[in-house]
Amino acid sequence: MHHRNLITGIILIVIIGLLMIYSSIGHNVYDPDIDYIIKNFEKYNNTQVSFTGEIIEINNISNNILIKLLEPPYHKIIVNLNNTKENLNKGDYAEILGILNGKNHVTAEKILKIERWKHNLIYLRSLPAIPFALYLFFKTWKFNKETLKFERRKKNA
Repeated sequence: MHHRNLITGIILIVIIGLLMIYSSIGHNVYDPDIDYIIKNFEKYNNTQVSFTGEIIEINNISNNILIKLLEPPYHKIIVNLNNTKENLNKGDYAEILGILNGKNHVTAEKILKIERWKHNLIYLRSLPAIPFALYLFFKTWKFNKETLKFERRKKNA
């Protein structure tokens, strides 16, 4: 009986692993991220893309801005502002919706300016959850110093 459960467990782990591999292979085909699009820009040339980044340079003469993406490997993309009328400053975060027309070059159709504090607000909103999670954990578990393990409390089990 023990061997049957072990074999069933191994088969389930292998099936889950194969499904994860299949999903990761098809991810870039059906839902590519901006890193994959930039690496394969010939395939996605003249298609609509969207991304978020930090403005690191503004060129008012050529009406371009240089954006550094927020996700690794932090590509830099030149964005032609075209007819957008957003008031942008160096250091602002911006979400760009535009047409990819060359490697690391996008013509913007729409730009949404994101204030820096609004971008970081998600981290501040999650801070109150940490003490609550610790309270729930230590309400159910206690640390045994003799065995150096957490044990379930008998009162709250």
